[in-house]
Amino acid sequence: MRSPLLLFGLATIYLTAATGVAAAQPVKESLPPVALTPTEYNNTVADLLGFPQDGTAWPDRPPLADRISPRRAASKGVFLPPPPPPSWPWRFPEEPGSEGFEGIVQGQSPSSYQVEELHLAGMHFGAFALLSPTFLTCDGWNALSTDEQHACAWDSLERLAPRVYRRPLTEQEAGRLHTFWLENAAAYPSDEAVAITVAGLLQAPAFHFRLDPSADPSSAALTNWELASRLSYFLWDSMPDDALFTAAKSGTLFDPIEIKRHARRMLNNPRARSAVVRFHHQWLGTENVLLVAPARRAFGPLFGLTPELKIARDDDVQWPAVMGPVRHSMKLETELFVEQAIFEGDGTFTALLTDSQGYMSDATKPIYGESAVPVADSTPITKQIEIVVASIGQTKPLTLYPTRFPGTERAGILTLPSVLALGAYAVQPGPILRGKRVLERVACMHLGTPIQGAESALPPDTLTAESTNRERTATATSSATCTTCHRLINPPGFAFEHYDAIGKWRDTDNGQPVDASGALTLAGGEQISFTNGIDFVHQLAESDRARDCYAMHWTRYALGTQLDASEPGLAPLQEQFRDDDSIRELLVSIAGSDLFRTRPLLDTSGDHR
Repeated sequence: MRSPLLLFGLATIYLTAATGVAAAQPVKESLPPVALTPTEYNNTVADLLGFPQDGTAWPDRPPLADRISPRRAASKGVFLPPPPPPSWPWRFPEEPGSEGFEGIVQGQSPSSYQVEELHLAGMHFGAFALLSPTFLTCDGWNALSTDEQHACAWDSLERLAPRVYRRPLTEQEAGRLHTFWLENAAAYPSDEAVAITVAGLLQAPAFHFRLDPSADPSSAALTNWELASRLSYFLWDSMPDDALFTAAKSGTLFDPIEIKRHARRMLNNPRARSAVVRFHHQWLGTENVLLVAPARRAFGPLFGLTPELKIARDDDVQWPAVMGPVRHSMKLETELFVEQAIFEGDGTFTALLTDSQGYMSDATKPIYGESAVPVADSTPITKQIEIVVASIGQTKPLTLYPTRFPGTERAGILTLPSVLALGAYAVQPGPILRGKRVLERVACMHLGTPIQGAESALPPDTLTAESTNRERTATATSSATCTTCHRLINPPGFAFEHYDAIGKWRDTDNGQPVDASGALTLAGGEQISFTNGIDFVHQLAESDRARDCYAMHWTRYALGTQLDASEPGLAPLQEQFRDDDSIRELLVSIAGSDLFRTRPLLDTSGDHR
């Protein structure tokens, strides 16, 4: 395998920067720089090379890629070898994350495997440079002489490099790049030399970190170029566009009015939708709905299957064929609901938690029941999904219909089947799982680690219980060692007892009327009493604690650090959000805040500000 030799020192600089070893200061030092997440990396490469953020629209991997960086051979085994990976995106290992979020420096743990994947990705995408509609500054590459190709290639690299770095190169950086290009041009054919040099750029620390890792770590103020990057990765999960680069060059982005203007412009762009949806997936963990495993013995009849298996192979074919589309529909319904609530509806936190209009497919119609009514004259949305049946992957279309749900059964994101199914076991709903998610993610109440053996004390996940799920859970958590935590956890979990383990509404549980009432005191003393889940989420929508928590999640996400809840700059953002309730204006306010325009610093005690 030919290698760009990691010219820009990625392996060393990435590891030291991301672990905070470098740049120690006698009084204050900067937090480690935030590395691009897998999504941000792939989106940025697509924008750099002028390809869509859609792997099906990319050209096939060119033979050049296999010449400079051959694929790993597929492992041998019983099953068919997997199909070759798509041209885009590159499949990186997931980040460990921090409180469920990627892109938070405290949750980024670099490894030698990750560095190797960055190297392989750089070589892969470097080979696409000559296929890019935007890379070359000349026409007719294949008809040019070698000298003409070299001249064109250098002009093209000079134009590309500042976009890779998201700022002008220093004289030293430009000199290193030129030397690297000349060495590659002398050693390899022109196409390989171009690909390897682009791969080297894609392994530079300046590309891999949102903020400039070479900036003065003792300086609190971000540069205009850094502000352009911070804003674009906040709202678009990708690099700045030409308008942001122009603003950075003119030096106007540090003006709060100017950066807010750009934030509003960017939120009006369709690219903001996927970034905002991605935040909400991480907020509630709903991407993991693709992993939920409801039991056929409990839910097979709901989808027209017998609960018992005639032959063992049925569970390899019939149930996966049902659950694959159901899981994907739950995920897509969440995404479309968030888009509708924030970008097409009221755009408020209240709407996010209480709106009863959403989406449904034929796969999830049995969950919603006959009371769900498709919106007249609305336009269905069809997405391609991938499912696995009998160990064989399939791609098929899934159509979702705008739907109005009864307000007595559905209200906002917390009553979507994706959220409810994540808070459940194979057979029974999990009030503890649901209550914990609400307290931690919606109310920012940290509950700590469960006592040893807590899971073994939970009621059995069975269909043959003699009491309600609420009664069994209350009994299992009634001991003195459990009540301290479960007097907080159980009430918000019981609020959703009207929903079974797959998110379907139920009036009875084990033949008895469902009791979903309760009372809860949030951190700070706010008290909520509710009759059921619908009542509960409407009160959460008006809760100062819930709004403050949501604003803090967004602010941490924008800055890429676990900002302390007592940070003075956070309070004005929370106060404004309490008053105006607008999610889009919250994002604009974060972009214009002093917090956003400054570099987080550590004091000597290790506490960041």
